[in-house]
Amino acid sequence: MAVDFQSFVDRCAMSCSVVSVEKTADGRCGEIRIVCANKKYRDEMGPAFHDNMLYQELVPQEPTFENFCFRCAIMGQRVHGYLYTEAHGAWTDMTLLPLVREPGGLGYCLFMIEVTESQDTERMASVSMDTTIAAVKASIALAGAENLHEGVKSILEDILALTGGFSARIMLIDHEHEASTNFCEVFAKGALDGAKAVEVAVPYALMRSWEDMLGFTTEIILEDEHDMEQIARYNPEWAASLRSFGVHSMILVPLRQGRKIIGFMYVTNFNTDKLMEIKELLELIAFLLSSQIANYLLMKRLERMSNVDGLTGLLNRHAMLDRIHSMEEGHPFGVINIDLNGLKYVNDNEGHDAGDRLLVQAAEVMKKIFRGEDLFRTGGDEFIVIATDIEREVFERKAERLRADAAKNEIVNFATGAFWSDGSTDIHTAFAHADELMYADKDAFYKEHPEFDRR
Repeated sequence: MAVDFQSFVDRCAMSCSVVSVEKTADGRCGEIRIVCANKKYRDEMGPAFHDNMLYQELVPQEPTFENFCFRCAIMGQRVHGYLYTEAHGAWTDMTLLPLVREPGGLGYCLFMIEVTESQDTERMASVSMDTTIAAVKASIALAGAENLHEGVKSILEDILALTGGFSARIMLIDHEHEASTNFCEVFAKGALDGAKAVEVAVPYALMRSWEDMLGFTTEIILEDEHDMEQIARYNPEWAASLRSFGVHSMILVPLRQGRKIIGFMYVTNFNTDKLMEIKELLELIAFLLSSQIANYLLMKRLERMSNVDGLTGLLNRHAMLDRIHSMEEGHPFGVINIDLNGLKYVNDNEGHDAGDRLLVQAAEVMKKIFRGEDLFRTGGDEFIVIATDIEREVFERKAERLRADAAKNEIVNFATGAFWSDGSTDIHTAFAHADELMYADKDAFYKEHPEFDRR
């Protein structure tokens, strides 16, 4: 069967090519070649392009793209997507249309592509009516929820109902601190059969590997064992983990703030007969959620900046006042007033950089004993511990350990005053008692070490 593909693509105004896809004897995707292309496509791809080349000679090999080509050229399905592609570093409007199939398992499809430097919301909104309805419901769920977590949970539950999936999850990635966070996870009704859901941590390194796997397409698709083998080639540890948890199908879509990936949304063990519809749905939902979650992260960052001391990482005076206002009357608590001995001496003789290092070391000593939410830096060399709902013996043991650890430290030395209340003493009276004890401790230190006294 002779078809003049070149004349066909030359008539296309958009950048396009004809792609051939081989169906192997076992029914899987074999070689994918770019048979020919029009001038616009050739100009965009540059001098590396030549007719009948393997596609991976031009762009990195991408299992999801191979899946799309196979579905179009062999299975006769139209495939469309508007997505951010790492290979081009831009947003790409991609359409694949089935053409002819030859006896022996070779199929052809028309591949049309249009690249935009920035995201085009009109293109993003060009979806089916079912997807549009699901997106509207998602927007309503977000607007009507008491908080973002509740809204996202409702959306994930709807996604599971529409996809027939087992579980849906959103993970956030923090490159600055090399950390990952499980933002929200839901399971299909009855999926656990009474078993308790166990939260499985996704390491930061694994999420980074997902970013590396995103090449030509904007999502990672696992449809069958063939796809699992492809994932195992690129990421064997992840494939082994998926198999161990009984995952046999999965779509993973990134959440983006501009071009930066801030997290991932995925659905496991979904109805693969609806793959293209589910792909379209998740892409649009990810687009809607990305801006909401990005705003949430920004607010959390601003909240942290307003409540955290930038040098030591401890909570600041503003956070301490909030803590005091939220304390419930009648509950036991303990306070420790802490003053770092010798800071002015270090600043005067060794410089403020050395003084900053001393403050950081002092904070590290405290962190080993008390929870982060109990520690506050309230001034230059002043720290406070507020431990709520704590038994007297536990509190006094921690206060003594703080003194002992500081005494063993050749660099850090504290003056401390500790006071525990069964709840009958108010917090301000407790501070006054602790302050008196701290100043008595400080006076004793400077009497023993007058050379450090720069008060």
